[in-house]
Amino acid sequence: MTNGSAQRESTSPHLVVFTRQPGLAERLTAGLACTAVGTVADYEASGIDGAGMTAFLIDADSLPDAAVVARAVRHHPQHRMRLLWLHGDADAETRALSDGPFNSVDEPWQRIADCAARLETANGGRAPRSQDEVLLALLWSHPGLHLGPVRDWHAQQLYRYPLLDALIEEDTPEFWLRGMRQRRFLEGVELVDRVRLCPGCRQGHLSFVDVCPECDSLDIRTEPGLHCFACGHVGPQRLFQDGGMLRCPNCSAILRHIGEDYDRPLENHVCGSCQHMFMEGRVLARCMGCGQAHDPDELEPMGIYRYRLSEAGRLLARTGELRDLYGAFDEINHVAPEHFEFFVDWSLKLRQRHEEIGFGLILLHLNGMARVIDALGHGHGVALVDTFAERVKALVRSTDLMTRTGDDRIWLFLPQTTASGVDVLARRLDELLEDVVSQADVARLGSVYHESSLGMAEAEDASAVMARLVSRSQ
Repeated sequence: MTNGSAQRESTSPHLVVFTRQPGLAERLTAGLACTAVGTVADYEASGIDGAGMTAFLIDADSLPDAAVVARAVRHHPQHRMRLLWLHGDADAETRALSDGPFNSVDEPWQRIADCAARLETANGGRAPRSQDEVLLALLWSHPGLHLGPVRDWHAQQLYRYPLLDALIEEDTPEFWLRGMRQRRFLEGVELVDRVRLCPGCRQGHLSFVDVCPECDSLDIRTEPGLHCFACGHVGPQRLFQDGGMLRCPNCSAILRHIGEDYDRPLENHVCGSCQHMFMEGRVLARCMGCGQAHDPDELEPMGIYRYRLSEAGRLLARTGELRDLYGAFDEINHVAPEHFEFFVDWSLKLRQRHEEIGFGLILLHLNGMARVIDALGHGHGVALVDTFAERVKALVRSTDLMTRTGDDRIWLFLPQTTASGVDVLARRLDELLEDVVSQADVARLGSVYHESSLGMAEAEDASAVMARLVSRSQ
């Protein structure tokens, strides 16, 4: 152990470095109080206060068990909420558990202080009471930390989330993650991969095999075949061979000249069970878990994402309360998203027959609420959204439609509206976003994106147009 006593004051930033390289801790953490230890056991025996302003650094170059150390830190109830940085070349699991490389941090002491301050106010200032609250508080207090997957052949769905595995106590990671997504606490930030799962047991360990399309037998082989012109029979060449000549086994015609009496068909696969000849076998996906066989089209596709906190997740992690911030918009000509898309699709088709039909689509992306709540508090943030919703209600017509997708995307459909009319309303909404926070001295609530029917292609549908506006907002 180096540089520092066993007991540290939790009021000043302190970095615990797991390393076996002498002097590395001092070289990396110049100007920052640090302690070097070799193992987790050494750290626990040192008596160092792991609360308050403590952070951790793992030297992956000198520790062959860096992933074990990272898992131990993230699993320990007292240490799991602390910053955990890396030095050197770490494996995928260690990276997924960490806050990133230490050399990318400009002011580590400030990051430690900011993290500790966020943890003090997380969950409304009370200690997390469930594993959901632990995960949300961890992701909220570590702005750069995401929930990242790693490939693992032993995992039921071929990927797993090391951070979930380390925090888990009373649930399985798959159901936990699914529940967090369904409650909209997490949102996908990057699609890493897409896997196919058995619809019977939802495992991803599949064996794809070619079978006979007639009897589903695995006993198939490649073999030359012949096609008799006399009767049309197709079969393996060996069945046509008869005493040094070729004779059709079906009609007994002698086949002398290729192109006149017979030819070679495209079917060159033979089933050893039923002797059926075919060009391509049928593909079956056999689950190595439950043994069921399915056509590839029956498999369940599942996207593997890297996740971050959603707007609702940030709100819950910050305040410990979950109120629908944008529920006030549901009182403004609200329709369900599927009905909203139906009306846009119907208008696009109607415009193909009647050129005079015009309409507009506006997206209000209120992605600034997290910053507003951090600056003003939960109560003032809710009041700002309610005020904004009331003023939006005064601008829209009774024939306009509104819906919500995600936590912070508000959509407006403006039927029978010219392109200039759409521009005017979008400009007023943009000015309103500025005006509603002008007295609060905070950043604006979000941004406005719009498009009129004149800019939409005839072949487009509602989902394509809405996806284009969403991509512009990201």
